[in-house]
Amino acid sequence: MGITKALVIFFHIVILAVSLSNHVVLTSGAEIEKFTYDHCYHLCVQGEYGSRECFVDCTEKGFYKGDCVSRTPTDPIRCCCNDHYTTN
Repeated sequence: MGITKALVIFFHIVILAVSLSNHVVLTSGAEIEKFTYDHCYHLCVQGEYGSRECFVDCTEKGFYKGDCVSRTPTDPIRCCCNDHYTTN
């Protein structure tokens, strides 16, 4: 009976861990999808060309917003402009 109880507890822990990890993946995926990488220009360099400069450049070019972003952790961080309104 002790083994059965241990297996049931282990099963519940695994289910809990899987459900929490899926929630994190879905949340981070939703954040990534909010920004498009269609209009990327300058490289962002800390202390020289950052998010504020990027935003100003993008709005001057007629875009709705702009920010320093990277497609993947290994890609360089670039100023990307977005012309789409997003809803939360």
